[in-house]
Parts: sequence; C-alpha cells; structure tokens
Amino acid sequence: MNCGIALFIYDRPQCTQKVLEALRRNHIDELYVFQDGLGEQTNKTAWEQNGLLIQEIDWCKVIYVRNECKASSLDAQIINGINKVFQEKEEIIVIEDDCIISDDCIEYFLKCFETYRDNKKVINIDAYLPPITIPDGYKLPIIASGVTSSWGWGTWKDRWEEFQRDYEIIKRIGISMKEYKGFSNFGHSIKKILTEYWLLGTWDLWWSINILVREGISIRPTYNKIYNIGFENPGTHTSGESIWVVPIDKRTSDKDALPEEIEIEPWAEIEFKKFYQRVNGRITPGERQTYYRKCLEKWLEIKQQGKSISALLADKDIRNIAVYGTGSIAKLLINELDERDRILYFIVTDKKFEQFMGYPVYSCDEEFPEKSGDLSLLVIPGYDLAEIKKVIGKKFLRVYSLEEIFV
Repeated sequence: MNCGIALFIYDRPQCTQKVLEALRRNHIDELYVFQDGLGEQTNKTAWEQNGLLIQEIDWCKVIYVRNECKASSLDAQIINGINKVFQEKEEIIVIEDDCIISDDCIEYFLKCFETYRDNKKVINIDAYLPPITIPDGYKLPIIASGVTSSWGWGTWKDRWEEFQRDYEIIKRIGISMKEYKGFSNFGHSIKKILTEYWLLGTWDLWWSINILVREGISIRPTYNKIYNIGFENPGTHTSGESIWVVPIDKRTSDKDALPEEIEIEPWAEIEFKKFYQRVNGRITPGERQTYYRKCLEKWLEIKQQGKSISALLADKDIRNIAVYGTGSIAKLLINELDERDRILYFIVTDKKFEQFMGYPVYSCDEEFPEKSGDLSLLVIPGYDLAEIKKVIGKKFLRVYSLEEIFV
C-alpha cells in the first residue's frame, strides 16, 4: 500500500487503547506509531504503558518510532513524523491518540486518495465533519470545504512538499483576502492567527492557511467519521463538553459514488461560516475584553454615585427582563438587582444546564415562555447585539445591550 497510516501518541494509554481498537476494526496492514519522548512533567508510568500497548500489536505490521527526547512541541513531533512517513510513502493518514475513527474510515480515505490524486485543487482529506446542516436534497458522500481539521486527516506527498511552514505565507494573505471570494467564509484560522499571536506556532492552522491561500479544497465526509475523546478524562483539551465533538455517524454512503470533479458549493460555504462564527465569534477576543472592561468601569462609576442597576432599569421603564448570557457578569447582575423576581430567565447559545443561579435557562432555538413578548431582553455580550437581535429580537418587547443600560 502506498499510504502510510501514522498514529501519534504520548502518555494517555486509556485513549490510545480505544484508538487502536478502532484501527484494528479497519483491517489495516501497517501502522506507523510515533511516541514523543519523556518530558519533566510526563506521567512516566502512563508513557511506558502506552509503549507496551504498541509492542503488543499483533494484527498488523508496526513501524514504532519512540523519540529519545521530548520534542520541542506537538507541532514538531507531528511534522517530523509526517516527513518520516513521506520518505517511504506517497500518501498519509494522520491520527492522534484521542481520535476514534469509524469502521469504514480508512476505506473512505483510500477511496478519496484514489479519486483525487490527480486533482491538484484537492489538497486535504478530512474524516471529521463539524455539526453543520446539510440540505435534504444533498446526496453526495463528501462535501468540499475550504478549511481543514486536524482530527483525522490525510494528504499526498506532493501537496505536503508545497506546504512551506514559514512566515513568508503571510505575504499572500492580503491578496487572498481581496481576491478569494471564499476567504470571508473559510478564513477564520487566519483571523485567529492575526489576533491571537500565541497561535503562530500552531502547525495545523498554518496547514489550513496553506489550503486557503491556494484556494484549495479539503474533502469532508457527509457522515462524520471521527469521535474525539480528548475532551473527556483523561483527555487534556478541557474538562467539559465541546461544540466541536460530534458522535460518529454510522450511516454509510456508496463508496463508488465519489464525483471526479468537486467544487465548494454555496450552501457549504454558508454552513461552515456559520459554524466557525459560532465557535470563534464575529469579533476578536481583544474587542470582547475592551467591551466588558468599559461596561465594568461604567458600572463601578455608577455604584460610586450611589445608583443601582434596578434604578437604572426603572429610569428606562424596563420592568421584567430576560437576560442573554451567563457567567461572572450575569452573577454580578443577579446580586445587584434589588428585586430578584425582575429576571424571569436566561438565554444562551449552547445550553448545557437547565438552570443558572436558580433561574431557568433556554437556548436560542427553544420555545420561550408565552409572556416573553412583554419582556425586555438584556444582552450581556453587547458586541453581538445586532446578530442576537436578528435571531431572537422579535420575540421580545425591547432589546438592550448591557452597555446601553449604563448610558
């Protein structure tokens, strides 16, 4: 086989074991495994257990590369491993130790490699599909996207060789912004790099930028084939849920129905844009922080003048309210109000709890109580006021941002 399957592991044997079980169900013949070296903070016992799991594999040939020293970063480990595989293979599938693949995932990759090998517009193959809405009439087993994912992906040696991970690519970003109509929909990774400088060393964002400035295509499956367990214990991403995590969709498509020609469809541009706006926001973290700082400064000024939030609401003839947004500022708002019954409920984009500080919580797509039409909506993230008004504003008597209350 001219394709190398590369698994990157470190010190999470509980995760690795599940990923290996999924790979075994794919009936692979060969597996490259790259294990990063021990670091000062490494769980040595878990690291050694991970190595034992690899040494016990008897269901395929294993090329096991264990680094003597810890790589300077995960980026360095992955790039070195990819280059190692491409010394021997023409195609690669990259899987990390927290990504469980579907039982038909490798077959899907190989079919995509075969179909699009000579189509230089296709730069990347993904196994992950974020939670976007697919039109009912869409029948293809794949979707063309202008942005990639690092959760189970693959490419060809010639595409990888064109990828230059250096800052010269920045020179091409401005041109892409002006001339590539898909930039506004798929350019979120670039926008994050330009505003959050710590991401400059993140290889997968540079790979995504490489695809974007080339106006390339990353193939996605219509049915998601990756489940990321990195958000669960003993995962290292977070200690909670994530909008990114999608269950494996066990539905299957006709593997022989891949179209030879594939283009990014308008509906896909819209759906990917909506999703990335949802997770990244429409403004930068710096702009959000500036907004909240100004609100808190004004709030403090008003308190020093002996005024209360309840009085400010009364001055504007704002009676009972619903509040958009939860968190520390919402808690401050509750504690500041003289009448606890002034707030009827809270609204959030992604609902994870039924209650917040004793109040009911609704998501934007739920039915609100019938009396909502008599309420004013107070939006804590006022920087998103226009979008929130567009989505749910008509369901309320009036809509205010937090900043407007202090004016």
